[in-house]
Amino acid sequence: MTQALHTASTGINAGQQQINVVANNVANINTTAFKAANLTFETLYSNTLSYGSAATKEGGGTNPKQIGLGVKIGGITRNFNSGDFVSTGRDMDLMISGNGFFVVQDGEGKLYYTRDGVFSTDSEGNIVTQSGMKVVAANSPYSNSSSGETVRVPKNLSATTIGDPALGNKSISQLNNASITSGTINAKVNGTDVVLEVPEGDPTINEILTSFNDALRDAGIDDVSFTVANGCISYTDGADIDFISATSNFVGETGLGNGNTSEPLNQVAVLQEMVNYNDENAITLKSTTVDENGIIAATYSDGSILTQFVDDTYAVHWKYITPEGVTITGNDVQASGATIENSNFVIELATMVNEEGLVSINNNLWEWGADVGDVYYGMAGEVSFGSIESGGYEGSNVDIAMELTNMITAQRMIQMNSRVFSTASSVMETLAYLGQ
Repeated sequence: MTQALHTASTGINAGQQQINVVANNVANINTTAFKAANLTFETLYSNTLSYGSAATKEGGGTNPKQIGLGVKIGGITRNFNSGDFVSTGRDMDLMISGNGFFVVQDGEGKLYYTRDGVFSTDSEGNIVTQSGMKVVAANSPYSNSSSGETVRVPKNLSATTIGDPALGNKSISQLNNASITSGTINAKVNGTDVVLEVPEGDPTINEILTSFNDALRDAGIDDVSFTVANGCISYTDGADIDFISATSNFVGETGLGNGNTSEPLNQVAVLQEMVNYNDENAITLKSTTVDENGIIAATYSDGSILTQFVDDTYAVHWKYITPEGVTITGNDVQASGATIENSNFVIELATMVNEEGLVSINNNLWEWGADVGDVYYGMAGEVSFGSIESGGYEGSNVDIAMELTNMITAQRMIQMNSRVFSTASSVMETLAYLGQ
């Protein structure tokens, strides 16, 4: 009879643990990106009265005779299904739509994982969580290790643009301030008719100007030539050139029709940390946005935009859009100073073999656990990583109807096991009276 007391007590204890799990789920119904837990039960050992026997020619077999000894907690699992998108309108509120975790690090460089994408920038431009942990940046779309870098957006910059001193070596496909097409240009140079030709394919500026100068020499014009200087194309000062008609857009794209010097066909952005607040070129951060790949675009007070992009070789490069709308990329963005050199605008995501092996800690964070397996890092929208949705965060995935159901069944479990406990106690009391 005492066994019945012990068996009933296991049911009471198990029911209490289930209520504890339900209580935590319900308490976190509004917690950002919370993942609900579910408790399951398993049987304890059974008291075997008979193991049974096999059938024989003389008689049939018998089945085992066992009395269970109660219940125990089988496991507490996490539901990692995505919660609903909660719209806030904040550009730095992010949700991962699909697989992956944001990667953050503490002051000692230890990595943690979170689905909580409520981010902001601190006084140094670092992208941080609500608890002040820095958001880690990606340096490749897929890797077996974290970059170790953090996302940092320069708060203040000094920005200037100049004509590309290496313009002559640029092909027409590389120009950021012109889109030149091939064809011919009918011109009258110092009274002589000349046909200038922009070669087909993807010629460099030097190759185009060589073609022009060869046409001038062939026409007997030796005192006029086209050259490159200060990032612009120019022709000999004082020459009388009248561009009559053309199948190429060269004249209109370069602006040579308005004088003997073109607009800069390719511009170089020179960006550096602002050290003098009175600098006439100083610009301050106005707003930030995040695209589906987790790449941040920073808009500054003059309307310019600084961001990054990933090329076909998966290398990360700078992209700067001037207030006039000229897009300058790659090596044409010359960034110097700690603010720029230490900046990375691509938010890193992580995924793992067994996400249920993660260990939950405070502040909506998870840390690596022994059964997690390999962890992979990369950027949103690549390989197995989900995409980023901005303007809101991921809500809790707690199903309140299911939690209420579990709470009621746990309550009944405790009540019924308490009744068994009381009954067994009464029987023991009766037996005690029989001995008097």
